[in-house]
Amino acid sequence: MRWKIALVAVITLAFLVGVLYDLDWVEAGAALAETNWPVALLGVSLYVVLHALRTARLMLLVGMRRGDGAPLRFGRVFTITAVGFLAINVIPLRLGEAVRPWLLKEKEGVPWGRSLAAIVIERLLDFGALLVMLLGVSFLVELPAEGIVVQGVDILRAAQRLAGTALVLGIVGGGAVVVIGEPLLRVVEKLPLGGAVAGLSRRFREGLIELFRRPLLGLACAGLTAAVWLTTIASVAVVMSAMPGIPVSFASAWTTWTVTLSGMVAVPTPGFFGAYELFCSSALWLFQVDADRARTFALVLHLSQFGFTILLGAVGMLVEGVGVRQLVVRQPVAEG
Repeated sequence: MRWKIALVAVITLAFLVGVLYDLDWVEAGAALAETNWPVALLGVSLYVVLHALRTARLMLLVGMRRGDGAPLRFGRVFTITAVGFLAINVIPLRLGEAVRPWLLKEKEGVPWGRSLAAIVIERLLDFGALLVMLLGVSFLVELPAEGIVVQGVDILRAAQRLAGTALVLGIVGGGAVVVIGEPLLRVVEKLPLGGAVAGLSRRFREGLIELFRRPLLGLACAGLTAAVWLTTIASVAVVMSAMPGIPVSFASAWTTWTVTLSGMVAVPTPGFFGAYELFCSSALWLFQVDADRARTFALVLHLSQFGFTILLGAVGMLVEGVGVRQLVVRQPVAEG
């Protein structure tokens, strides 16, 4: 399976080369020379807070306890979350989402269904937050009549449809599994591969029912979700302030991150290279930022986030004793 790992690396490198192609290196060098790197590193340091907030939210969603009923340890879930987000960034099409449920089961004995339900609800909360952020953009900046068009697509409208559809399908699908239950699953079992799907759905249903038994959980997780994205926007604003020529305001940071996130959701390239830079620089166009400077800022922001994720994830892999082969091969095989 080494060729699969190599293929992921080659594809990621190809997208990175595409980002750097035809960049004005003189302008980019000037922008980098003017950057206040201590301030930029301060922005990067906020990623630790962001990761801690994500860890706390995941712990709440899985019930704060291990499979044997003992309390979950924050440090253990922190490293598992670090490995999970590394996998999301390096495995194409967000297939790395399965890593955290797999590790929670392997290391902490948390039932697969409970972890899967937690990850799905986490993503639904994030989609809901994205919709709020997209709505906020229309109030914070004056958008062109045609919207923010990238490669012929209005990315904000496309992201609204994608996030809205995912949110509705998630709520309706999860509700149907919980409310209808076994009658629905018996119908599913008759379909091709229905046995495997029904088995997974039963574990997912059990996890959802456990989560629904704690009504205050939703409020706490919604608050943590808001904190996650406000911290992200704050880190973007701090990095913006480090590079001259990039306007710094709540509106510019909110808009830039919302458009960038929308692009990553719509076009999940390996490592998000290419999509990240394209949409981030497109957002800065709204604030009359020079194209090469905007792309240089996008690269700095992306590489700082990507580098932090890889570094923290690599440390997590060492702590948890997990190899690259296990992330790319074993966890999809383990749960089908």
